[in-house]
Amino acid sequence: MSKNVVQNLREFTRIPIHVKVEVEVGKVAIKTDKTIDLSMKGISFFSDEMLPENTDCAVHILLGNGDNGININVKGRVTRSFESQMAIEFTKIDLDSYEYLQNLVMHNSSASHDVVEEEIHNHLGLKRRD
Repeated sequence: MSKNVVQNLREFTRIPIHVKVEVEVGKVAIKTDKTIDLSMKGISFFSDEMLPENTDCAVHILLGNGDNGININVKGRVTRSFESQMAIEFTKIDLDSYEYLQNLVMHNSSASHDVVEEEIHNHLGLKRRD
């Protein structure tokens, strides 16, 4: 399947971006700056530590430096976990984090703003409109 066909099957545009990510499950915290890509629906990254698929977790995407940065905080579920690569689907996000994520994707996407806006318009937050 060609890359364009795969992209057209996705609900949201993915952006290649390198940001710091913290994933928390109980007292376990996985930290990485080896992100692969990010979308309105989830994130994938490389990590030496792995969580089993279907694990519910908290994800913190850290933008900027220290206290002056913006954090995008979401709840998610591990959808892929193999060969040092993990993918997490976002399941819940607060309004501020949603707006930060939307702006991050919009301004870093190679797709046109119209395409990204239409993807966002076709969803109620993280869920597809019926």
